[in-house]
Amino acid sequence: MKTKSIAFPSVIEATFGDSENTASSLLSGTKIKHENLWFNIGELAKNEGTNPQKVINCAPDERDFELLFKSALLNVVNHVQQPITITLGLPFSTYNSYKPILSKFLEKKFFSIDYSTEPYTLNGSEKRINIEIAKFDIIPELVADVIGIKKLNTQKEPKNFIVLSLGYGTCEGGMVTNEGLLQRTTFSTFGIKYVVTNLYKELNKTHYLNLKNECYLNDSLINGFLIANRKRIDLKQLRKDLLTQYYLQVISPAIRSHITDRDFERCECIYLVGGGAYFEDLNAAFVNEFNNFIKVETLPESQNIASVGYLHNSLSLTNEDKQCIGVDLGNSTTIISHLDV
Repeated sequence: MKTKSIAFPSVIEATFGDSENTASSLLSGTKIKHENLWFNIGELAKNEGTNPQKVINCAPDERDFELLFKSALLNVVNHVQQPITITLGLPFSTYNSYKPILSKFLEKKFFSIDYSTEPYTLNGSEKRINIEIAKFDIIPELVADVIGIKKLNTQKEPKNFIVLSLGYGTCEGGMVTNEGLLQRTTFSTFGIKYVVTNLYKELNKTHYLNLKNECYLNDSLINGFLIANRKRIDLKQLRKDLLTQYYLQVISPAIRSHITDRDFERCECIYLVGGGAYFEDLNAAFVNEFNNFIKVETLPESQNIASVGYLHNSLSLTNEDKQCIGVDLGNSTTIISHLDV
């Protein structure tokens, strides 16, 4: 069963005027109308915007959540059949408080999306599409990671393992056995945003950053350099220092507080998932602490694992496989997975 994932940056910005011929496709040119105002979403917001951003861990009844959710549906609707079966997730830190709100949001079942084809189509125009949801489920993001690991791991997965999800808004972790995720071991703490905030503070001491916002600084952290006042600033050493301190001050204490030596004795592997798993310096910090007694592994396409887990949860809800999707509305990237048929 082959899956396919679609991704776009989780940023939005209100837009005014024309935007003709600014993108090559719907994915890179998503433009949606909300309460009589147009918004650029994802790559279009980053490329054409001045201050694209998103509220971190926003509630399901906030504008940012609705815009990203509708953008996800719009970009996947041509790959699946309606009515759609969908699974979304929430971090443990917001799961109990946001789940009732998200359930109420999804219970509407019918969503009308006003969008523009102007950015990527010659003589584009305003259009509307109606999308129906047949079934939905809401699960913790870490549970989706566990499902995704088991489905994507082509080798025989360990019976007991630890999963650490390195997201932008939150970092979460916990121990998994054959019986499931052990609640006693689960935790949620600051994500990569912690590093980006400290990057801004450090750079702002010596450089004029020209009002660069969090979205662009996150890109600079990933790229390892920044252009400020027409000068190239190498960030590789600073990135290493900041990621190492983030690990020592945030992640490692959280692990020590929730996962005991006895838990490590029972585990065969630590899996790193999420966008933060791509940072080599952060991986090195994990290896430095754990590699002498437990294997640390980053799975391929680690950023997609949660959305794949959501997809497989959707598949468990219905026999209509071609209608199923999993949506990971992340703080950095929104990822939608569906069956590649």
